[in-house]
Amino acid sequence: MAPIRILVVDDNHLIRKLIGLILEGAGYTPIDADSGEAALALVHADPPDLVIVDEVMPGMLGSELVRLLRRSRERRLRSLAVVGVSGHDGAARALLQAGADAFVAKPVEEHPLLDAIARALGRPFRPDDPPGMPAA
Repeated sequence: MAPIRILVVDDNHLIRKLIGLILEGAGYTPIDADSGEAALALVHADPPDLVIVDEVMPGMLGSELVRLLRRSRERRLRSLAVVGVSGHDGAARALLQAGADAFVAKPVEEHPLLDAIARALGRPFRPDDPPGMPAA
């Protein structure tokens, strides 16, 4: 079975690195983009299994990216699992109303993030699973 690929979209490279380390530790394959525009190019070229997106970024907001995905002509992009992340007031509402499947507040912590990913993918989250074993 191919590893689950997760696109992390955040303008802050330290946040992308932190989330990437959490994902790798859980057995996922992280890829990243520093903007909504870069993320759109990546998802069109090679769609991941899930997208983690920050709300507040220069250029395109995370909620705008989610709306574009949900309105895509491509079924695969419309149905991508999406987890929103942000530390800004109102971001959870904006991302969830745009169509995100789950939301995690910043600062991002491992267990809430992995639980949100599992829910968005329709899988149970078991925090005691050994590293490298995504929830089945």
